[in-house]
Amino acid sequence: MIRLIALDFDGTIAARKQPFDETMIEYVHRWKEMGIETVVASGRPFRSLKRELAPYKDEMVLISNNGNLIRRKNSEETLDRFVFDKDAIRPLTAAIEARGLHPIFHVDSYAKGYDLVTLHEQTEREASYIVFYENMYREMSLDDLLKEDVLAVAGYTTPDVFEGLIEEPVIKEGGLTAHLLKSRDPKLSLFEIIGKGSDKWRGLSTYGKMKGIAPEEMIVVGDDRNDGAMIAHGGVGIAMASAPEDVKEVADSICEETPENYGAFRCVDAIVRKEAEDEH
Repeated sequence: MIRLIALDFDGTIAARKQPFDETMIEYVHRWKEMGIETVVASGRPFRSLKRELAPYKDEMVLISNNGNLIRRKNSEETLDRFVFDKDAIRPLTAAIEARGLHPIFHVDSYAKGYDLVTLHEQTEREASYIVFYENMYREMSLDDLLKEDVLAVAGYTTPDVFEGLIEEPVIKEGGLTAHLLKSRDPKLSLFEIIGKGSDKWRGLSTYGKMKGIAPEEMIVVGDDRNDGAMIAHGGVGIAMASAPEDVKEVADSICEETPENYGAFRCVDAIVRKEAEDEH
């Protein structure tokens, strides 16, 4: 029996600049009436997810920062947090900078009014990333960064440079999780690095344990490499048609409809409706 639906946001719930609208809200309300909870699991910071989901007035659990922060949308109660081992920050920063890249750190400083930390003057691409997250950032020294609770590290690079980066001991031997996300840019892609043993599935499974919900009682939908683990481990794992091939390979099914046509919602709704009909 399905008890929990976990949806990625960008590329799954919504296309770029697509709002969380009344149709989406109706789906979530319908599932709630069926006794099924909906959570959003995203690489975005909590603040950004809270803003995007503001049209949905009910309480909702947000699993942000690639599974490293679980917080309620309205009350802002923190249910779980998983931060970087501070001993890994300095060598990871050195490995990234040695390749001429600028790391962007996601930090848990919501109450202090910022979500990102940079160590360098931003390139145009990096600045657009920060603007996307409402310019909620601080530039500081590495020593000051080490006083922060780091949730994830991001930046832009090419596939060949990324392949070299993930061979660095701090990542490979340290057990860090690294993804190179899909990109419309033929040259640069966004990379994300998160703490040892962490990913969206760690966050989702942690919340499932809190609620007494088993993996087989979950439907999970995503569209990118940072969704792969939760798609693979959820009871029903669905990859959007736009997902990379390696993500589709671990999915139980592919959702062919686009976010603009409420594809993830329609694909999930078909499953829960069928389950309800079969029970009767």
